[in-house]
Amino acid sequence: MNTGTDSGRYAPTEGPSTGILPAHHLVVGFDRYPSSWQALRFAITLAEPLNAYLHVAHIVDLDDVPIDPDGDDWEDRVTDALARERAQACDLLSASPGNWTYSAHHGDPTHLLTALADTHDALMIVIGTARGGLMSALDRALGESVSAHLLGHARRPVVVVPDATNLTKTVQ
Repeated sequence: MNTGTDSGRYAPTEGPSTGILPAHHLVVGFDRYPSSWQALRFAITLAEPLNAYLHVAHIVDLDDVPIDPDGDDWEDRVTDALARERAQACDLLSASPGNWTYSAHHGDPTHLLTALADTHDALMIVIGTARGGLMSALDRALGESVSAHLLGHARRPVVVVPDATNLTKTVQ
């Protein structure tokens, strides 16, 4: 699979420059699940009063690849899926009045998000809650939960945002 660089990172998408230097930086972990969309919306809302630059990072995992890796169009399907997710996220980010970057990476989510946060001296890391389902339960049981790892190893605050359906259930 062509990642665009040897480091496992796809070429980033830069949002329009506002010409205003940001006072802070926020790192947002992103994927296609509802809690991740809520985390991105939360970060966009938070970024404005903080005058924060948003660094949105999609960590490519097995959920992003087609079921049949032996298919002739496997790489094209992965590229198309990632392009669709990028376009949808950038569409949401375009409403942000501040500066932002969207990038996709291969690798360990905890390491990549903490490294990105360290690089930009981010005020915090914002992620969605666990996806739910069997894989999420296995991740928790095996100690592979991204949120648990970040909460245990990050050197800065980690904000875990639930998806909207969980928020609605809690309020009712």
